[in-house]
Amino acid sequence: MADHSLILALNETRKTLLASRLMIPDRSKRFSDALAARILPGDGVWLEACNRVDTSGMRFSLDLLFLDSDHRVLAAVTEVAPGSACPEVEDAIGVLELAAGTIQLSQTEKGDHVVLEAIVPPRPSDEPISARPSRS
Repeated sequence: MADHSLILALNETRKTLLASRLMIPDRSKRFSDALAARILPGDGVWLEACNRVDTSGMRFSLDLLFLDSDHRVLAAVTEVAPGSACPEVEDAIGVLELAAGTIQLSQTEKGDHVVLEAIVPPRPSDEPISARPSRS
């Protein structure tokens, strides 16, 4: 994975968290590299420019959310097993791969709006907190 920044995937419609550790694979690598790793609860992989997932390289079941250009859910596919058939979703611009069970837990449905949000950690101050003058 090339992008190690902290990215959240949120179902804005239902106000539920889909992934707190979203990874975006390096475009120079094959998409199947992302599938080779186990996606644990709270993890996710965002595959851009993708409307179908090849499950032949998978080792674990996944939930898949196919999103359109407005990040609306076009299709929610649960418990996709390794080697199983996966639908091609014609208008999808990307697929959000999630730990199996995430779609059910988050109650995500077709039409829901998903937000992918980068979290920028606060920059450490040059001055330690204990050295700051107190306000009295």
